[in-house]
Amino acid sequence: MESIDAPFGEVVELRQILHDSGIPLLRVIIRDGGRYTKIELDPSTAHQWGRMMVRWAETATQQGTAGGG
Repeated sequence: MESIDAPFGEVVELRQILHDSGIPLLRVIIRDGGRYTKIELDPSTAHQWGRMMVRWAETATQQGTAGGG
């Protein structure tokens, strides 16, 4: 689906997959060199996570701390 080059060399990939039960899932893969982390989200969880990320990004940008922890 999509890929994002993140700071410090990580790559975030988003892929839509279909679970055996027929539920569409969003597979998020974070690659960092030879390591990777994979998580699969149902639509409701992906929506919640997306809203939380947007809120954080808007707040961090306003505070001038984008990229901070």
